[in-house]
Amino acid sequence: MNQRKAESMKARPSGYSKNLAFLGMLGVAGPLEAKADILWKWSYLNADTKITASGTLTTKDQAAGSYGITSITGVWNGAPISGLEAIHSCCSPPGWNDNVLVDGSPKLGKGGFAFSVSGGPKINLFYKEGRYAYEIQNGPEVFGGTFVATPSGAQ
Repeated sequence: MNQRKAESMKARPSGYSKNLAFLGMLGVAGPLEAKADILWKWSYLNADTKITASGTLTTKDQAAGSYGITSITGVWNGAPISGLEAIHSCCSPPGWNDNVLVDGSPKLGKGGFAFSVSGGPKINLFYKEGRYAYEIQNGPEVFGGTFVATPSGAQ
């Protein structure tokens, strides 16, 4: 190996060394702590289509001001919500729902969250093109309405 190549290799740490340095920095900052689940009260109202929905969302901290939704309770137009749908399972192919709640405004992204209604279809609530919207499984996207989610405490 020539001297120039050897000096170049000494000047740049390997990927392994970089990873060790990063892990070392995490240790200096203190151990990573598990955070409690967060319970949110949520509601959706679309007066044009006469849709009302409300309930609670349970989330875990994710990163950068967003929270992964892990469970849901509530009602959609009077029908009980039976559960959260799996990520990327609803409603238009390939299934956009990422089941993420955003800490800021808007509270949902393009993926939104999806749930099933007792005795009925899957529903995806999301934010797209500057508006909240919903899609009922195999139906069109319906734009408009107001979505609100506020933290109500740790669970």
